[in-house]
Amino acid sequence: MPADSEANPIRVLHVLGDSRFGGIAHIVAGLARVARSQGWEVDVLATDPTVQEFVRSAGMGVVDLDAIRRPIRAWDLLGLMRLWRFFLRERYDIVHTHTSKGGFVGRLAATLARLPVVIHTAHGFAFHEHSPHHVTAFYSALERLASRWCDRVITVSEFHRRWAVELGICRADRIVAIPNGAATVRPACAAAAAKLRLELSIRRDELLIFCNTRLAEDKGIEYLIEAAALLLRSGLRFRVVIAGDGPLCDSLERLASDRGVADVVTFVHFRQDIADWLNACDLAVFPSLREGLSISLLEAMSAGKPIIATSIGSVRDLTAHTESMELVPPADPFVLAAAVHRLGGDRLRQVALGQAALELFQRAHTEERMLNSYRDLYLQMLGPDALRARPATSCVVRPANSRDLPQIVSIHQSAFSEFFLTRLGSRFLRRYYELVLAYRSGIILAREKDGVLQGFVCGFMNPPEFYRMMWRQKRSFMLPALVALLRRPSLTGKMLSGIHRLQTSASQAQPVTCELSSIAVAPALSGNGAGKSLLRAFLAQSWSMRAECVSLTTDAENNDAANGLYRDIGFSVVRRFLQCKGRWMNEYLIQRPQTDPGQEVSK
Repeated sequence: MPADSEANPIRVLHVLGDSRFGGIAHIVAGLARVARSQGWEVDVLATDPTVQEFVRSAGMGVVDLDAIRRPIRAWDLLGLMRLWRFFLRERYDIVHTHTSKGGFVGRLAATLARLPVVIHTAHGFAFHEHSPHHVTAFYSALERLASRWCDRVITVSEFHRRWAVELGICRADRIVAIPNGAATVRPACAAAAAKLRLELSIRRDELLIFCNTRLAEDKGIEYLIEAAALLLRSGLRFRVVIAGDGPLCDSLERLASDRGVADVVTFVHFRQDIADWLNACDLAVFPSLREGLSISLLEAMSAGKPIIATSIGSVRDLTAHTESMELVPPADPFVLAAAVHRLGGDRLRQVALGQAALELFQRAHTEERMLNSYRDLYLQMLGPDALRARPATSCVVRPANSRDLPQIVSIHQSAFSEFFLTRLGSRFLRRYYELVLAYRSGIILAREKDGVLQGFVCGFMNPPEFYRMMWRQKRSFMLPALVALLRRPSLTGKMLSGIHRLQTSASQAQPVTCELSSIAVAPALSGNGAGKSLLRAFLAQSWSMRAECVSLTTDAENNDAANGLYRDIGFSVVRRFLQCKGRWMNEYLIQRPQTDPGQEVSK
């Protein structure tokens, strides 16, 4: 993100091995954004082609080294030697391992190579609460051994941290819980939701049950199918939509056919419109037998959906202090069917659970909260000596907050001194940026160096909703606007024109678009790469919020630097228009990459 670079930056490697595409890849993408904001370099060791494509699209380097394969075989010794030699050659400052197999081989190789910091995230164990005793004993012994080869073990829920300590996997002072977080699902688009239901001929009076997961063992999808067969006899009008791919896809489709529910259970496979499905559904169901802390579950919470989930440890822990979802025993289709039937007919209960889930998500499980915790741990483990020896650039792109508003307004006024909004005064500008900060899908990123803001970028998802909110709060803009008009009556015409554009934008803009409304760099720093770093950070944030495209408008003439910047980043001019007499504008658009760091599909 930052334009500045050090001759010898901190280097981070995430070890995934042959892990398939899913929630872990998206968490790693978020961690990479945090590390790059510090000026660090980030690589990922992954051999799965889908994961590699995703890693490249997220701006990370790919290490295509065949060293970690999922089955336990004698070949693993060769893989260990390959990885050890690679670590001797490539001296990473932080090695962060993920998955059970990647964590075992990766931690051992990094320790043998004497790399400075080794961290492992246990996204879940190779055993679960109902595993036979000998299975739990065997795998916990392996985890206990591997914990000696790293500086910290991270669990994705408090439940797994407590369990690991109880099993003696790790000392309490060397294990920390950083609960999973997820990007907020973008606001509902009624048209997109209606289109999905129409595509599958799902009627209005049918309850749409949605499940987004990897079709693999321990996800419990077979019990959801069995529950659907039971629900057919209850008279409930419903449809089940299952999104995701995996090794059990064919066998689960056969099971649905054998149970006579193929007409009401639809497999939509790999999808890039999970947000639309969440917005379209009435209930979200997660029948997992074991799980770290499901990103899909958190996304459903962020969409404010009523949820039925199994009472596995991480979910019980999640809901310990709030009634935010219906819990059912794992592997029990009868109880699951009864819960769906009961909740499906209680609209008030659905609304209450959805609201409680959303509030819990916003309080404890946002992506920002999770990533900040990882960043703090990275800095703690590197220590002041390492950071002084090879300091991360002090230039950081980060989310703005209310304390930044005076500097943001000042930079805006300096960069756009002759623009209409600037002439309305600092109070008007501050109110505008306060509104973006308050908007649930607003984005303001600030580039900071040594505590001083160098620039900022501002925008928002779902422009229709933002402009409607702005129009509803027009009274708060009225006083500063009237003061500006008293000082400069000539602004009246532009004020009326601006009101008209505001109303037009509210009715015409598309919810799936993220609008970049302003980007500015302190004039003294123009040309040093600050604008490019802000723009790239804004795109990364937009894709993580499920934007399908980012749009912006800028002056077409006497604005070569800005137009050149947008074209260099990959924006294309889609329209040239006359905004007012003598002022031609370019409208730019950039589409989301086909596989991007913010798109969760199956976990």
